[in-house]
Amino acid sequence: MKLFKGKFFILFVVWVFYSQTVVAVNVTPAITDPKLIEETNLQREKIFAELIEDPTNLDFLFKYANLSILLGDLEAAISVFEQMLIYEPDLPRIRLELGVLYFRLNAYPSAKLYLNSVKKYDAPEEVLKKVDSFLDSIVEAERDFVHQHILSMGLTRSSNANSGIDDDIIEIAGFALEVPDSSKPKNDLTRNIRYTYTLNQDLNHPRGDKVNYLIALTDQRLETFSQFDTSSIVTSATRTFNLEGNPTSIFSRPSLDATITGFIVLLADKSLLNSQKYDLKFTGALSDSAYFAIGGFHDQRKFLINDLKSGLMNGLFLSNSYISDSNILTEIEYEYSKYNAKASYETYQSNSFGLNITSVLGKGWGFKASLSHVNKSHFSPLPVFGERKDKLNSMKLEFSKSSSDNCFFESYRLSKNDNNSSIEIFAKSNLQITADFSYVCLFNNSNS
Repeated sequence: MKLFKGKFFILFVVWVFYSQTVVAVNVTPAITDPKLIEETNLQREKIFAELIEDPTNLDFLFKYANLSILLGDLEAAISVFEQMLIYEPDLPRIRLELGVLYFRLNAYPSAKLYLNSVKKYDAPEEVLKKVDSFLDSIVEAERDFVHQHILSMGLTRSSNANSGIDDDIIEIAGFALEVPDSSKPKNDLTRNIRYTYTLNQDLNHPRGDKVNYLIALTDQRLETFSQFDTSSIVTSATRTFNLEGNPTSIFSRPSLDATITGFIVLLADKSLLNSQKYDLKFTGALSDSAYFAIGGFHDQRKFLINDLKSGLMNGLFLSNSYISDSNILTEIEYEYSKYNAKASYETYQSNSFGLNITSVLGKGWGFKASLSHVNKSHFSPLPVFGERKDKLNSMKLEFSKSSSDNCFFESYRLSKNDNNSSIEIFAKSNLQITADFSYVCLFNNSNS
């Protein structure tokens, strides 16, 4: 026994020395308060001092492992638990802990090995249920292809469904003209139906790279103004590269997303617009609660009704996100774009600013508020109408709720849009109230 303890002590000390001289944080710590992290580190060092005197003390080892888990050092906890099994192999609780830790590190073969070994011992029923739950999660996580189908239906009441002109008198080419009642804003009810199919492909890459595919079909039918019925088909593919972290970089968990998107828009069942867009976005974490993203895009647009509007759009965007201690997500966005159309008066540049706030309200409810401001200026005067500059202000409030089985989602939105233009005919405002209901369990996920 003394010989065994001596070997155990040497192994433990060598491992701890290595783990403390190398950066030993492999997941986000469970605690975020710097003062609490420091206190936990000191407590762990104190336990280590106790282990120097008694390296086979299971209580001390278990405390050391749990403190390591709090600090995000899962590999340290795994090493301790595996050493404990050398000393005392008949510990189903430790085997369960090892299975969970390997699961959190995405090391599924090792996780399954330890989780299945729990069943060889006389473990309580609640432990066996937990084991089965994690084994099911591993089966789900190891799928190369995961499918999801979403079917949504809803109604939208719009105060300006016909894109009517708000003013009674407008000026065109220096002449004051009276706006007829038929051209003023009118209410209408829109019936919305959407179908979305997503396919997530795990590339089985060491860094966890993946590809996401999407197909979305939408159809909006107005009760009165059928000339404004719209339909669209969107397809996209996104390749995510999880980049290796550089210890000297200000970003952690960096990733690069390359996306190609194509969509077709129909107006009153006639082709209106085709587009092919390419996006490249870099995302990185500045801290456990702050994220930064930067990217650019190139969009080729073809208007089938008016080819003079066809052209190329290039742009860049920045965003910064922050999650507070109360789980409120705040996003600040900026985008610059320039559209080069065939007709010089359709060429413009725009600057947009956005603020999004998302919060969980409890009992399945969520809340999101969005504000945006867009400045848009055309490079050449429009024939007859003259110089055009637009300022678009938008506001949206949304409440959403999921069912207990997470298959049904309902959302209620209030949207207000105001477009102030130097050309009065383009000055519009609109208020929309929307109710949407979605079913996301149309088909079960399947492995291909």
